[in-house]
Amino acid sequence: MREAEIKRALANHLDCVRGSMPGMLLEELQLNGGEIRADVVDAYDLHCYEIKSEGDSLKRLLGQGSRYARVFDHVTLVTTERHLKKAMPMLPKWWGILLVPEDEHAVFRQVRVAKPNKGQEPEVLATLLKREECLSIMDSRGAARGWRSKSLYMLQERVADLLTLDELREVVRTYLLRRSEAPSTVMPHDLFSIAL
Repeated sequence: MREAEIKRALANHLDCVRGSMPGMLLEELQLNGGEIRADVVDAYDLHCYEIKSEGDSLKRLLGQGSRYARVFDHVTLVTTERHLKKAMPMLPKWWGILLVPEDEHAVFRQVRVAKPNKGQEPEVLATLLKREECLSIMDSRGAARGWRSKSLYMLQERVADLLTLDELREVVRTYLLRRSEAPSTVMPHDLFSIAL
């Protein structure tokens, strides 16, 4: 299957697995000002799904993995049988692995369940926030004065300093869920399934 087909099948799989649990899938979520993009992110539980289709290379996997480790609560590699043996020793033990089925309508095989990430870094997690989101957080803390003209990078850094990791994780989750309600940020339902 190609990447678009894998995304469709993955969305259907996650919808079935979670049932009625609220969640929202976002595609190509930017980290570090667009330096890297996460293929699919479940905004509800900050779970990143990195897709490596049959035709993809694993060359960037280590670099992507180290960046994801600084941001997401969970990370799962979604890959094909072709990449499985080579990918497994490259991945941190806490990453999950889902094996892509041969057919788009077949079932994914869970090779390994993702464990909670213990290496999140607030200053990198904050890079998921947009300018107006940072300013809103700072306003709520009475800490926005003198910061409105600063760069996005500086605002994100300031927010990371103001909040505990748990507070920041919750705020990021809230803003991602709000963003996902806007039609332009979400794949259309017939292309990308959304569990509500």
